[in-house]
Amino acid sequence: MVVVSSKQQPEKEFWFLTNDFQISAKDIADYYRKRWDIEVFFRFLKQELHASHLLSLNKNGIEVMIYMTLITAMLILIYKKANNIGYKTAKRRFAMEIRNLAISILIIGAGGNPDKVFKT
Repeated sequence: MVVVSSKQQPEKEFWFLTNDFQISAKDIADYYRKRWDIEVFFRFLKQELHASHLLSLNKNGIEVMIYMTLITAMLILIYKKANNIGYKTAKRRFAMEIRNLAISILIIGAGGNPDKVFKT
């Protein structure tokens, strides 16, 4: 157990349990402080981007999934700013445009004309 007190409130103590005896009490307190940011990040991934299930259980697969999710989030934010709309609207419209683009590519690949499917 590690006991840490705050510089701003010296009378307040925080108790942390750890099995890593090689790092300092300050480092342990910093790790717990950063933990909240990690929790917020995963809540964003799960609730806003619907990445609630891991598609892989190995390190590389998880990294690829997180990077892809972050790239998607950045593209949605760029789309939101470019179109001056809200986040949820941007997410819906972006998804529809990406779906339509993928369908158009498949139609062209099959020798068809996407203009007959999507009236612009």
